[in-house]
Amino acid sequence: MGSVEQGFVNRNQQRNNGRTQIPGTDNQQWFYEMECLGCGHKYYANGSDIWQRKCPKCQGGRT
Repeated sequence: MGSVEQGFVNRNQQRNNGRTQIPGTDNQQWFYEMECLGCGHKYYANGSDIWQRKCPKCQGGRT
């Protein structure tokens, strides 16, 4: 499963809940809704960053 596919879980236990309609901040990217499987926090990430994201609430990741 690719990181931009809905349901992908990265090595930091962050799940991709799917693409939003919001343009991302990286070159030609979209924002994806991410959810931390540890604490339940939801946040947005560029598609190019999904594989490496950490939760900004409980893992010290970027907001």
